[in-house]
Amino acid sequence: MRHSFAIGLLLLMTACIDPISFETGSEPRRLVVDGYISNLSFTEQAQNPAPPLRFYVAVRWTSEVDNVYDEVISNAEVNLISSSGESYGYTWDASEQRYLIDDLNFHAEENVDYKIRVKTAGGDIYESSTDRLYPAPAIEGIDIDHQSIFKSINVDGQTQIVQQRGIQVSVPLKEHSGEPYHFRWKIVPSWIFETSMLGEDNPNKRCYATNIFEYQAIKVWEDKAGGYNRDLFFLETDDNEQVAYGYSAYITQYSLSPEGFKFWDQLATQQQSGGGIFDPPPFELTTNIKNVNDESEKVSGYFFVAHESSYRWRLNPEDLPYQLTFQDPCEPIPGVPFIPPAGCTNCLDYRGLKTDITNQEPEWWNEF
Repeated sequence: MRHSFAIGLLLLMTACIDPISFETGSEPRRLVVDGYISNLSFTEQAQNPAPPLRFYVAVRWTSEVDNVYDEVISNAEVNLISSSGESYGYTWDASEQRYLIDDLNFHAEENVDYKIRVKTAGGDIYESSTDRLYPAPAIEGIDIDHQSIFKSINVDGQTQIVQQRGIQVSVPLKEHSGEPYHFRWKIVPSWIFETSMLGEDNPNKRCYATNIFEYQAIKVWEDKAGGYNRDLFFLETDDNEQVAYGYSAYITQYSLSPEGFKFWDQLATQQQSGGGIFDPPPFELTTNIKNVNDESEKVSGYFFVAHESSYRWRLNPEDLPYQLTFQDPCEPIPGVPFIPPAGCTNCLDYRGLKTDITNQEPEWWNEF
């Protein structure tokens, strides 16, 4: 039997990650609790060139049936507790299907330990181990390297090797001494889509797209001394419609505790060894959640504290050392029956469910 549960993967957009399936044999369903806080409050995040996000805690029961979503728990009492004696409440949010911290100005402080406490309607109490900030140098920029790679593609049932131009994006890690830093990075891309079927004065000709699921691979790294670049992602440019009018990537860097890093590193290993994020893991993931009255109960998930910083990178097509040409997806091909793809008659229909679309230029688009 598979139990499916959702782990929050530190989403910095207002959406939940798809469930990850875990092979648990004939074990009963289990509680899953996950969440995080960082050094940047909601109010402080609002100053960054990206939508701010509330700190959250998600609570659910795993499903006992394959291919069925977990049972979300919406009637629990959730609190964040600090070693300085303060307590912060969370309120259930139906739209996000999780609990959001009430204090918009709250942020984690250095040298303070934090844990979450969840009390279910049945009276069971679950707590996380304490975690704290591990400050690291903020991400201040990225390096780019124009490269070509070889990739295999399928053409009429035949595999062909083609050369693909693109940009290797990496983050410089400063040289340091002392204890290692433990990093995780998240990349959220945005780009412009335009339809040639509408006039310049039509408000639905140009849209701005963002897809938080574009880069699924979990990126973690233990940095022992710095003084080098760490690759983050390769952006293909040939035949990539995302770079046709303008592309941007919002890169968030998290410095984690050694224990928090272990969880993310295990999750990354699961993802890589299984070939995909939805494959069953080869081992039981680390958790820091327990039932305070019954430590033998198996609970899943993780609560962690992250030292957070971010950087937004933008690419204009004219910045490339070569000129790109693109086939217009909205232009009929002579002699071939043509049905305009989604978005051609209204850019708000572009891409589909997992891509956020707006025809209003984001405030940050031209501010960096």
